[in-house]
Amino acid sequence: MNTLVRWRWLNVSLLGLVGGLAALAVIEPGREQSVTIPPLLELAAAHIARIVVERPGQERLVFERREGQWWMIAPEPGPANPVLIRPIPQLAEARCAPSYAVADLDLPRLRLDPPRLRLWLNGQEIHFGDTAPTDGQRYLRVGGTVHLCPDRWYPLLTSAAAGFRAVPIDPSVLNAAQRD
Repeated sequence: MNTLVRWRWLNVSLLGLVGGLAALAVIEPGREQSVTIPPLLELAAAHIARIVVERPGQERLVFERREGQWWMIAPEPGPANPVLIRPIPQLAEARCAPSYAVADLDLPRLRLDPPRLRLWLNGQEIHFGDTAPTDGQRYLRVGGTVHLCPDRWYPLLTSAAAGFRAVPIDPSVLNAAQRD
């Protein structure tokens, strides 16, 4: 076989390979391999109407949504601070991976039995444990599953109860600020 014939066969083979890869690129996008991570709770943040936080060594916090506004019920009744309360219901929609079956874990070692903190969103309970030593994510137990989630909520939920109360704004201060 001469050199010209070998080059033709090589070109035909390469053309076939490129055509096959192009066909895969067109066909495969519909067959995604990614796994969808379900939300922590089957509950939309907008539908949460009651939040209860039990914190060992601290006051119990209770909030209710009334006419679109959050109110602190305990320890002191009054309007809730919207900046602090807004992220809490969003935990229900958090997508946390990885997750593990409770039966496979040592819950006391993860500080999930007893938990460091308990949170109820419309009666659905979430236990907060320690943070993972590798990446600082927090162990959260929901039912029979433990999830590793970003540690955004625990520091917020353990802050002082007084911070969750909305600060009343004195109208005279607003008027003075508008004049200046």
